[in-house]
Amino acid sequence: MTLRKGERRPQHPGAHGHRRLPGPIKPIKQISDYFPASAAAPRRGRDVDRSFGAYGASGPRAQPAPRPAEEEAADAEDYESDDCTTLGTLDFSLLYDQENNALHCTITKAKGLKPMDHNGLADPYVKLHLLPGASKANKLRTKTLRNTLNPTWNETLTYYGITDEDMIRKTLRISVCDEDKFRHNEFIGETRIPLKKLKPNQTKTFSICLEKQLPIDKTEDKSLEERGRILISLKYSSQKQGLLVGIIRCAHLAAMDANGYSDPYVKTYLKPDEDKKSKHKTAVKKKTLNPEFNEEFCYEIKHGDLAKKTLEVTVWDYDIGKSNDFIGGVVLGINAKGERLKHWFDCLKNKDKKIERWHTLTNELPGAILSD
Repeated sequence: MTLRKGERRPQHPGAHGHRRLPGPIKPIKQISDYFPASAAAPRRGRDVDRSFGAYGASGPRAQPAPRPAEEEAADAEDYESDDCTTLGTLDFSLLYDQENNALHCTITKAKGLKPMDHNGLADPYVKLHLLPGASKANKLRTKTLRNTLNPTWNETLTYYGITDEDMIRKTLRISVCDEDKFRHNEFIGETRIPLKKLKPNQTKTFSICLEKQLPIDKTEDKSLEERGRILISLKYSSQKQGLLVGIIRCAHLAAMDANGYSDPYVKTYLKPDEDKKSKHKTAVKKKTLNPEFNEEFCYEIKHGDLAKKTLEVTVWDYDIGKSNDFIGGVVLGINAKGERLKHWFDCLKNKDKKIERWHTLTNELPGAILSD
């Protein structure tokens, strides 16, 4: 085509007849662009997640454009806190009383719990479980508060017979559940605290988001299950010319009955016992794995003769109409080892001083009389 002076060549379409676009293609807006975070509903349901391809949903979904690292980190935190908005938070404090071998757990309050009942509320209570340990004695619980998603308990639950070794290897599981009169109680959420995080005699306060239920290793529970603990006091009384043996309490006893409990009592022998007069027995405590006895027995004996004696303490489950079951026992004396020997030795060298110690029960006592 011949152009006259001053004319410009006209623009033709491309080879295929398509008009060139003025710039790059703009991305199509995502659904989330129309629903900013500030207007998001406080609670996400699983169905909503599936419909809109929420974080973690399965199946193909559109890939968003790359974003700055800070923005992605913020989204990750928001997702991890979903349990907080869905399940709620729990405030509590823990104190390990090293001198008295006690773990005090104060359950303060919960906020924003997941509704579990038809009325949009719940009947929450808190359950504690020392892991590993399958015995019911490892489990404690608060009272139930009715029709609330923001309960305040201010209730202290205490585990007795807790040793420094327990504080190193055990974990406290804290669960919030909904009590249901007509069906099984329902799980709301939980948290787990390794006891090694606590410092002796220092209260540590927690405010934690509840998490979904985690599995418990049943094999580990079984392998580390114990027969229980017993708190014994020893004192040689110069006034009474005898050994005073105090049976104070037991903790975490093994369950021997079908109802998951025991009816425990304690027997003591000072051996060798030629006249067989040294047998003493406490009262039976019904349906408990953490009995308190607070009973004291006196053995008339010269202080110098105690070095030749052995104190045998056994715990039994009382059964009507059949033989009583042996739960566990401990032997204190000059031939014992570890804490059992130290307790006996401290009693011998400290006349008129009461010395209390926790001891772990074992299911085998060499030379013991294991029939009632």
